[in-house]
Amino acid sequence: MKKILKKSAAALAALTLTAALAGCGSSASSAATSTDTAASTAETSGENELEKVKSAGKLVIGVEGTYPPFTYHDDNGELTGLDVELGKALAEKLGVEVEFQEASWDSLLIGIDTGRFDTVINSVSITDERAEKYDFSDPYYYEARRVVVRADDDSINGPEDLNGKKIATNTTNAFIPWYEENGAEVVGIDTSAEAIDLVLSGSADFLGISVPVLNAYLDEHPDAADKLKAAFVIPNSEDVIAIPVRKGEPEFLDAINAALAELREEGTLKEISEKYLGGDYTNSAYSN
Repeated sequence: MKKILKKSAAALAALTLTAALAGCGSSASSAATSTDTAASTAETSGENELEKVKSAGKLVIGVEGTYPPFTYHDDNGELTGLDVELGKALAEKLGVEVEFQEASWDSLLIGIDTGRFDTVINSVSITDERAEKYDFSDPYYYEARRVVVRADDDSINGPEDLNGKKIATNTTNAFIPWYEENGAEVVGIDTSAEAIDLVLSGSADFLGISVPVLNAYLDEHPDAADKLKAAFVIPNSEDVIAIPVRKGEPEFLDAINAALAELREEGTLKEISEKYLGGDYTNSAYSN
């Protein structure tokens, strides 16, 4: 089989999920400090964020550039992906050019705080912690997590089997508390590809990942398809993906939401999702 996530339509519908490799790496104190700095800068300039974007004639978007199929570089070195294409479409709706700036995941949301980025479009899920620091747009994508193990490992079939097992994940992953509550030991990594490699090598027992992210890996490493399998769906793991902005910018948030609504109505969001994810994940992670 080409991709382990396409064994059957029923399995795909039941197991659609996302990389548990996303999270905000900034501490509360550093985020608060940088947010205050950005707010002070905005007050000094006298412009709100939307006015600043319009005056500059460009929308500056923070991305990783190393997270296929959302933000990554193609064979020609060009930045591409679902979130890149969305960013371009969003800027066009706002009537400005787009500028992508690449940074590590841990630096992305901090870049909003400091004013380096106008926003971040990099598969950012809404969490209670993030919602305290940022305002979020309407959702544009949904994802849910599954546990993936080596194909020859029959020891993990549900949450009760995670006790004493090692999970390869980013240490800022929002699901770490759930893994630890079930007795798993965290092995810190930086990328989903690194997590998969650790599982394949036996250095970790499992990872949490989504259909799109795993399939992007398998496109580049087809030999791994028969070496991995989905063990189970993580309960209540659907994430809502949206666009974060600095708090106190209602005009900017309204403009983004209006643009997203137009892109949804025109079918552009669905087209982008199908192009990069192989299905329409703009309404639910379980719709495919």
